[in-house]
Amino acid sequence: MKQREMEENTRRLFERLEIDIDPRAKMIDLSIAHTQMVEIAKAISRQAKLIIMDEPTSAITEKEVQHLFSIIRSLKKEGVSMIYITHKMEELAQITDEITVLRDGKYVGTRPSDRISKEHLIEMMVGRELHHVFQKKRADIGEVVLAVNRLTRAGKFADVSFEVRRGEVVGFAGLMGSGRTEVMESVFGIVPPDSGEIVVKGRKTAIRSPRDAIRCGMGFLTEDRKGTGLFLPLSVQDNMITVNIDRYTTCGFLNAGQIQADCRQQCEQLAIKTPSLSQTIKYLSGGNQQKALLARWLLHDPDILILDEPTRGIDVGAKLEIYQLIADLAQKGKAIVVISSELPEILGVSDRVIVMHEGRKMGELRREEATQEKIMQLATGELIAS
Repeated sequence: MKQREMEENTRRLFERLEIDIDPRAKMIDLSIAHTQMVEIAKAISRQAKLIIMDEPTSAITEKEVQHLFSIIRSLKKEGVSMIYITHKMEELAQITDEITVLRDGKYVGTRPSDRISKEHLIEMMVGRELHHVFQKKRADIGEVVLAVNRLTRAGKFADVSFEVRRGEVVGFAGLMGSGRTEVMESVFGIVPPDSGEIVVKGRKTAIRSPRDAIRCGMGFLTEDRKGTGLFLPLSVQDNMITVNIDRYTTCGFLNAGQIQADCRQQCEQLAIKTPSLSQTIKYLSGGNQQKALLARWLLHDPDILILDEPTRGIDVGAKLEIYQLIADLAQKGKAIVVISSELPEILGVSDRVIVMHEGRKMGELRREEATQEKIMQLATGELIAS
């Protein structure tokens, strides 16, 4: 097939699916959401009778999710069967006919979608009954550890200011493309800002690279663990120590015993399920990969921890463990920023919520006044809060 013909076929497919992407664009230049939509279009283009979708909505907006569901319903009417893998329980009732639960690689059971409650489904998934998904613990909130003043990066965000205190969890909410991640990437030095001021522990700091941020006592769990977080060909242990390798080095030699002891302790504390520390990390489940990344930063012991979509693509049990960890770290006096697309998660873990819209901070909401409705009004630009 000629290049022009392929481009035209792709364009027609995108138009049918209402996907706004240039067929000539390179995949490396696309956002996570657009990459996901291209993968969905690829599966549909093959006119398959069975399509397996693995976490297809993990990185797309609510509008795109509803668009995808519309496509799924149309394909079902055409006789196409689908296996839909997800950890988002609210999606299951919308599009599935029956639900099969696997836990720790074993079959648990299958139930009709309209005959299983959310509580029973969670119990099947985690192996125990859960009464409270979010258990916010009281933490003493202290002095300002991170202050960001009028931070700006052309074309991404402008005039963003906020503070994070010791023992506080600050949630960053907003629609995809609102600038949430971009702001924190600039704070961490991944892409330095064009202007503005970053003050760490009372001292104005020039952070031009992640190395600078790490030296200032920061940690950053990225939203794309496979693309920008993990070293997939390396072992669990090697992934854990990458930030702290200098700490284990003496005269050019690694202290293997101390490395194993520290990594083993993290595996136990975070309940990381792996055959051994030498296991290649790409073979672990998403939840265990995520916990290994968290272990990397816990070994670094930062004062300021930025968590970007910390529970994306992981099961309910692993989510609860991460929520527990966030609460425990706050009680220990860590300053934590949580970026999340899931509003219940933001509301559940945060002491304050900062909402972004089109690169600007639209407002802050205290825990007691924050609701999904208020956050969405700010996120869509319908409301501006002080």
